[in-house]
Amino acid sequence: MSWDKRLDFDEWDLRFKKDMHDLAKEKEYNELKKRPVPATVLTRLLYTSILLTQIENGSRISEAVEAVLSFKNNNERIQKIRARKRKKLSKGKDVDVLIKIPSAVKKQYLDLDYPFEKTLNGVKIFAVRYYKINTHSLRYSWIAKMGREGIPTNLISKAIRHTNIQTIENYTAEDEADTIKMNFIK
Repeated sequence: MSWDKRLDFDEWDLRFKKDMHDLAKEKEYNELKKRPVPATVLTRLLYTSILLTQIENGSRISEAVEAVLSFKNNNERIQKIRARKRKKLSKGKDVDVLIKIPSAVKKQYLDLDYPFEKTLNGVKIFAVRYYKINTHSLRYSWIAKMGREGIPTNLISKAIRHTNIQTIENYTAEDEADTIKMNFIK
């Protein structure tokens, strides 16, 4: 599996929202019938909430996990999270990033009390097994969408706290080149 599958932002954003809706309905049905909600439903609901948060913010998966777990505790839609950058890239500086929890994510969907590391590892495995994607592809789908929307690469880089603007420029240019090529061929 390639680490970047060039995912379409709109397609995956919609898919996560639909899956969350379906899982929430299953949860509500079981609760209405006074039956225990299957652990698989609760786990998938938590993990899909995290993936939706990641794609809508262009964040690292670890940042989305931290934001969703914080939202569960404080019910605030905007979370200020320490950017989880590799030390060699951040030059030892602490950098914060704002993560907005999507309105489709509801506190009642987050019934599980997994610790951070278990949640982080679990959502990565879930993404690969269930959706056949690498979570970092979601970050790059956001970057590509912002590039197509005409957002300057320096602003994209700042928004997601990416230290190497060249990576952003290469990625958005490659996406634009593919679009031009596909539109040119009759």
